[in-house]
Amino acid sequence: MREDCLDCVIKHLGQAFVTNIEVTLGYPDHILLTIGHLAEASEECYGKSPEIANRIRAERLKLMDDYDYHVPYFSLYNAVNEFAMMDDSEDDLEDEFEDGEEEVV
Repeated sequence: MREDCLDCVIKHLGQAFVTNIEVTLGYPDHILLTIGHLAEASEECYGKSPEIANRIRAERLKLMDDYDYHVPYFSLYNAVNEFAMMDDSEDDLEDEFEDGEEEVV
């Protein structure tokens, strides 16, 4: 199983946004691509943040019920970005701790 990838979450949210715009420009079938990218975004972060994954999933389900629903893409992006910054700082702390362990022999 692949590791969760927050960069991939952001990528899929961006792709969902673009394909959703394409729907409004006369490509109604692209709604399926939008739904697929939202599903991928949700799956990519479930292990790191089930809360964000469920939030993305909830937005996808709303869109599936109403193709005219406006997904709050920037709100989702901001939630992922804030989590990623917190996650990166925790990784930095783990790296420092691991570095310290390596020096003590």
